[in-house]
Amino acid sequence: MKLVERHIPYKNHRFYAEIDRLCLLSKNLYNYANYLVRQSFIFEKTNLSYYDLQKTLSTQSDYQAIPAKVSQQILMILDRNTEKFLAANEVYLKNPSKFKCSSSSS
Repeated sequence: MKLVERHIPYKNHRFYAEIDRLCLLSKNLYNYANYLVRQSFIFEKTNLSYYDLQKTLSTQSDYQAIPAKVSQQILMILDRNTEKFLAANEVYLKNPSKFKCSSSSS
């Protein structure tokens, strides 16, 4: 079990507008990078690495509007998620029964 802190900024908090802006930029960067990864995978049958994404997106406005450390972390998270998805997809193609839902309905 992990110990976590939960912070819920209310709309009247002095940092709310900045937090909201950064969250929106982060979401947009992740989604755009994910779009590029999917397009590359579907049409070129290649997987864009973190370094490819960073090189491609370093001039993009959402990437530049966020601190570089944060932008890089977002791309690293996407890269890790993509690798895990591809590994799970490979397992599924070999043995789809591992992914069957075991619902217990009465």
